This record gives sequence, structure tokens and C-alpha cells, in this order.
Amino acid sequence: MIPAPLRSDEDRALAALRALQVLDSPPEPEFDALVRTAALVCGVPVSAISLIDAQRQWFKAQVGLKGLDEAPRETAFCAHAVLGETVFEVPDARLDPRFADSPLVLASPHIRFYAGAPLRLSGGEHVGALCVIDREPRQLDDQQREVLQQLALAASQMLEGRRALRIERHAMAEASRAAALLQHSADAILSIDTQGLIRRANAAAERLFGAAPLQLRGRSHDSLVPESFRAREQNNRQALAAGEALSHESERLRLDGQRLLVSVTLVAEHDLDGGEIGVTEFIRDITAREEAAQALALSAERFRSLSDCVPVGVFQVDRGGQSGYTNEQWRQIYQIAPAQVSHETWLSRIHPEDRERVRQASQRSQGGKEPFDETYRVVWPGGEVRHVRSRAQELQSLRGEPLGFVGMVEDITERRVFEAQLVQARDQARAAAQEALENARLLRNITDAVPGLVAYWRRDLSCRFASRSFEEWYGRSREDMLRLSVPDVLGPEAYERTRPYLEGVLAGQVQTFERSIRRPDGRLGQMLVHYVPDTDARGEVRGIFAVASDVSSLKTAQRELQLAASVFSATVDAVMVTDAQGLILSVNPAFTAITGFEPADVMGRSADVLGRDDRALEAQAREALRTQGHWQGELWRRRKSGEAFLQWLDLSVIPGDPLTGAEERQLHVFSDGTEQRRRDERLQHLAFHDALTGLANRSLLMERLGRLLGQTHRERRELALMYMDLDGFKAVNDSVGHAQGDALLRQVAARMSTLVRDTDTLARLGGDEFVLLLDQAAGPQELELVAGRLIEAVSQPMVLAGQSVVVGVSVGIARFPQHGRTVEGLMRAADLAMYAAKAAGRNCWQFAPDETPLAAS
Repeated sequence: MIPAPLRSDEDRALAALRALQVLDSPPEPEFDALVRTAALVCGVPVSAISLIDAQRQWFKAQVGLKGLDEAPRETAFCAHAVLGETVFEVPDARLDPRFADSPLVLASPHIRFYAGAPLRLSGGEHVGALCVIDREPRQLDDQQREVLQQLALAASQMLEGRRALRIERHAMAEASRAAALLQHSADAILSIDTQGLIRRANAAAERLFGAAPLQLRGRSHDSLVPESFRAREQNNRQALAAGEALSHESERLRLDGQRLLVSVTLVAEHDLDGGEIGVTEFIRDITAREEAAQALALSAERFRSLSDCVPVGVFQVDRGGQSGYTNEQWRQIYQIAPAQVSHETWLSRIHPEDRERVRQASQRSQGGKEPFDETYRVVWPGGEVRHVRSRAQELQSLRGEPLGFVGMVEDITERRVFEAQLVQARDQARAAAQEALENARLLRNITDAVPGLVAYWRRDLSCRFASRSFEEWYGRSREDMLRLSVPDVLGPEAYERTRPYLEGVLAGQVQTFERSIRRPDGRLGQMLVHYVPDTDARGEVRGIFAVASDVSSLKTAQRELQLAASVFSATVDAVMVTDAQGLILSVNPAFTAITGFEPADVMGRSADVLGRDDRALEAQAREALRTQGHWQGELWRRRKSGEAFLQWLDLSVIPGDPLTGAEERQLHVFSDGTEQRRRDERLQHLAFHDALTGLANRSLLMERLGRLLGQTHRERRELALMYMDLDGFKAVNDSVGHAQGDALLRQVAARMSTLVRDTDTLARLGGDEFVLLLDQAAGPQELELVAGRLIEAVSQPMVLAGQSVVVGVSVGIARFPQHGRTVEGLMRAADLAMYAAKAAGRNCWQFAPDETPLAAS
């Protein structure tokens, strides 16, 4: 197989995937519903939401892949789907070289068809695919592709919405923890709105002011402040309005009128948009002077405890500018160990470009000239840069003397990102909700457009949804359907026949069956029905997806196909169907009988498996097929055993149909013509050869001589004839019998054959007469040499029936054109020369006289 290349933004896509915090999370019903809908709409048994990690694909949701949670990325079809923007479709994986040898194709889950739509996040990252899979070759139609893309879009939005929801829940949890921390604080804490009314008070505040629970809520803050201090408190609030934090000593009034000397820290409260919504007042009772040291130590301890719990860094600086106290969060923000805390170390952590600005702001804040409130960058020892906001307020004694500074620092790096993400998540959630409504309307339109019947039945068999085609089939309105149950719609008889399938799907098993259903108008239709269970996160069935298709026309076509298949299997001629590229798609039993190849040997292979012995003729056949759509002829092929056979082939094209998606096919119908060809060749051989000796007969000799004489008109050729008659053959034949005489003739023929060239023709005319035709014969001397060898070979003794016998041969030689210019002329000239040789004493040769009137004719 061919693994998919990496995404062009691989690192960014992997980072986006991990930021979703979804990998290896438990199943969620929203995603499960998406894959079930995809499988239902596309009519496939398998669907999944696959997320492409660095080394694997992980399934957030799947149906039809029981027990399979992930697979190696190198074998993943979805690794190809994430590379594009539209549906990636593989009609038949076995015919696709990228996947033909994939373990997912050759073994479980035996993928033949795959289609996947990429999961694209709002930032453009492709993190996975929503795919549908079948174990049979097929293709989606345009509506199914559109639905698959819409479902993939919904899955992408749900992934991002899921993350936004987690962020919001985290923020709420942090707020809850902060509220619990304040409620249990040992210091009195009041939250005061912009009108000066107390919104919240912790238990310590209620104890401090002698109030019952909730008694302080809604009370004016001024009622707890002596009148002489109220103007100062207003000044403090004005300072907070400018964004300052303020700590000071003041007095407060208990509800019973007792005055309390307190230490107060004011912190401004703001909403997410930075608007002022009030102040938080931290109050510590310092009334008992004799307990001042103990109270101060206790207060400091409480302050440290509170500081260590709050999510900000808290620090205190003495009058000389040296660090006095820092909490753990402060040290974490600046990455400074407790033993290394100092003013110089703090400055060294500030980014060089911000350091001078921060140092000058720190100097300006001394003496109470202006508050310290700066946002700047901090560089950690490892080089990482963080953004912080630091605020400090001068501490004064009751007499107004400066005591130092107290402040806090906040790492706002994540908060900046978080706030932006929170706003984005809110917008995305709203968009997702709107998109969900649009998707619901789209799904209703899709199911109404689907030619089949689509419905959803609750577990109690009441109707939750029915498509328009379902309503029209049963003659019910949408309002009627939502009030009816399965027994009401089907009727008693049909319901009883359907009940076993309903029980099966409610047990969690997909049900597929055929049913004859009569419409309200009386027409009977053949329906293919699918019941698919809808399960919750615990695996319990909560409803039934029902899809029914009218297959009446398909059943008729099926019967016709079965008839065609019977003819295909029963015909005595071999039938082979290939695609336009010559790959074998189907063969019949006669094909196996003729070639020896079983269907499994050839399916999916090239038709060249039968051999290609005549490429030129095959090229002519392909050209005729391309231009005329048909070809007939003979080709030599090879059986599985390697044996050659003659194929009498009728080859034609079955055109494709773009409307139905049917592809072009080639139909090969052939029979075995090997034996017939051999019979024909034997008959032809017998017609032109002597039956006794196997030499050429008179007919073949005359044909070859005539052809060579015809060629002399176009080119110069030297021809010669040797007419031979055995000497003494009759006496031998009479003494040993005709059977031995035939054996003698065969031996003579064999001896002569060893002395002639392949270009010459040796023929027996009958009896003991032989003729040798020499093409491009040499001069007389060479002809005399050949005649002498023939005489010598024939004259050697032969053993017949236990007797040694000897015969001779008389040879007459005629040359073209000296002794004759025609077939008859040359034959007569050679015959006369042979008789001259017999008259000269036999067992010798004689040349014909030059150009006698008799020979020239």
C-alpha cells in the first residue's frame, strides 16, 4: 500500500488536535449520533469520526467497528482524507494501488469502499475525518456526499464547542474555589458595590461586626464607619477608581456601637470588560494594643496563608525598597528561589527593554507621589517570556507615616489567551447552536428528499420523526404520525410479522429484512427495511432508526439478472468480462473448463494471464474494438498448465452509462479451436504429401515449381530438376513382397532427404519415381556432385525381411532456362534425361539436351 503524505501544516494540525483535549476521551452521545446518522444516510454498515494523531488514527465515535478504538496512521484511509477539502472517495479499494494490499482491505474490517470528509477547525487545521465504510464496492451519490460534508462540519464545530465548554467550566470552578477561600478567611472581607452597599460578607466580617448571618448584606458601608473617617474613606475609594490598591489603618463600628481599630486593604473589583463594579475590603481588628504583637503575628500569618491561596503573587517592600515578604505565587511568577529574593534579583528578571521603565515607575511611587501599576515582561532563566501586571500601594501608619509598600503581581499570559478564547468560545457556541438548528432543518430537508422511507421510533414504539415519503406512503399527516405507534401504523397483521425484528433491534442488533407492504390505495410494494438501534452512552437502546426502500423494480431486475446469470453459467462457450483496462471481473464455468484457471486465479488480473503470443494481431484486435466496438478472430493462448491452445474469439464492448455510473466493460466469448485446427492441418498435409514416405506429392511439387518459375520474371533465379527412377526395384518387390517394397521406398526417401537443402523440394510422384527441385542451383559440376551423392546413398545395401538387397537409381537433370521454361517443359526434359541415363547403363545421371523444341514448350 501507499501511505498518505503528511499534512502541509502537520505541526500546527497536531497542536490544534491536542489543544482540543479530546484524544482518549470516553464516548459522547452527540458524536455517536453523528456516525449513526452518516451510516444511515449513506446506507453503509460502518462509520467513524477519526482523529489523525502523529502515529495513529483514534476513533472518537464509531459504529460497525466493534472493539476497534484506533489503528496505525500508515494504514489509515482517513490520513488521505485530511489532505483535501472535499469528500475523499475510494469506490473499490482492491482496484486502487494505494490500498489494494492494505491489511485493512485484506483482513478485518475488509474495507472495499471508503468515503471521508475532512474535519476542519475554525483555524483551518484538518484534524481528522468523518468517514463511511462498506465491505462491498460502491459509490456515494451527490446528496450523500453533501450530507457527509455537513455532518463533518457539525463534528468539527462540536469538537471546538466541547473545548469552549470545558474552559467555561474551569473558570466557574476557579471562581467557586476563590469564593470558598474568601468565605473561610480569618480576616473580615466585605464586597461593596459602587453605591456603597454591602453585597457579600464572609463569616469573619459577620463576627467582627457582631452581625447575624446575612445581616450585613444590603447594608450601607458608611453605617460601619465612624463619621470622622468617612471623608477619608471616600478619598480612598477615589484612589481605587484610578486602579490603585490601598492599605491603611482606620476605624469601624460594630452593630452594637463599639468602635474598632482596624487595618484595611481595598482592592478594586472589575468585570471582564474592565469596568468598575465595586471594591473588596479586607479588614483586620487591631483594637487590643496589649495584644498588638500577637495580633500582628497572627494577622501576618493569616495574610501569608491567604496570599499563598490566592492566584496572584503578593509582595511587601519596606521603606528602604528591600523585599520583605513574597508569597509562593510571586516566586513562581518570577522564578526566584526563596533564598534569592531581593530587589536586584527582581529587576534582573524584568525584560531588558522594560527594565528601565519599571525601575523609574518604582522610584516615582516612593513617597506616595503616584501609585505603582505597570504591565511588563518577565524573562525566566530558561528564556521563556511571560506577561505580568504588578500593582503596589504605599502603607502608612495611623499618623500618616510611610511604612513601605504592599502589592500584588499577576501572570496575565494565560488570562489574555483565556479571555480571548472565552469570548471566541461564546461566539462559537452561539454559532454552533444556530448551526445545529440549520442542520436540523437541513436533515429534515434531506430525509424528505431521500426516495426511501425514514422514521425514528422511541423505545416504547411511539413515533418521534417521520419523513414526508413515510407519511405519504401510509397516508398520514405529520401531526398524525407523531401521535401514533408502530402497531397503529402497520396494523395488527403486519405488526405481528414485524414484531421479531422490533424485538431484535431493541436488543441492540441491526435488523434487515424484506417485506411486502400494501399502501392505502391498495398497491403492493416490495420494501427493504433496515432497523438500526440508537444507543446511549451506557449502550442501552433508546430508540430505533427505521429506513425502508421500495425495491420492487430492483426485485424485477434481480430476477432478470438471475436469468442472465444462469445463461452465463450454462453456456458451453467460455465467457470473460473485463473492465476497460483489461482487468478480469468475471468468468463462467466454461472458461475454467477450457483454460484450467479457477475464478480465484484470475479475478482482478489482466486478461494477459492467457498469454500474448501474437502482439501484432492483438494490437489489430484492440484497434478494431476501439473503432468498431467488435472483433472476431483466432489467437493462440496458453492454458494454466502452459499448453498452447487456439482461441476462436468474439470480442465486443459493453458501453458504460454516465447517468447510472455504469462503467465500460469488454465481453470476451471464445471456444477452443485447437483440435479443429490440428485436423485441418492434417488434412492439408495429406493433400500435399505422399502418404507412404511423407515427401511432397505431385501437387505440392507442381505448385512450388510454378511459383519459383513465376518469380523468375522479377528476379534472376537458377532452377534445376532431377527426375529419378529406381533401378531393380521391381525384382526386389517381387521377391520380398509389397510390404517390404514399401519399406524400401521409405528408406530410399529417408536417405535422399538427408542430402537435400531446406530450400529444395524432394517429392515422390508414385511407384519408384522421385523428383528433386533445387532452388538457386549451382552450375553443372555442382549438380553432378549432388546426383552422384544421391546415387551413392541409394545404392548402399539394405536389409529387408532378413535379406540384403541393393537397388540403384537413374537420374535425369534439367536446368532452367537451358532445358525448359515451363513446368511441363522442365518435367518432360528431366524425364527424357532419366530415360537417357537408363539407356546409358542405369545407376548414373544424364543432362537433358539444351532447348529442344519439345522441352521449350
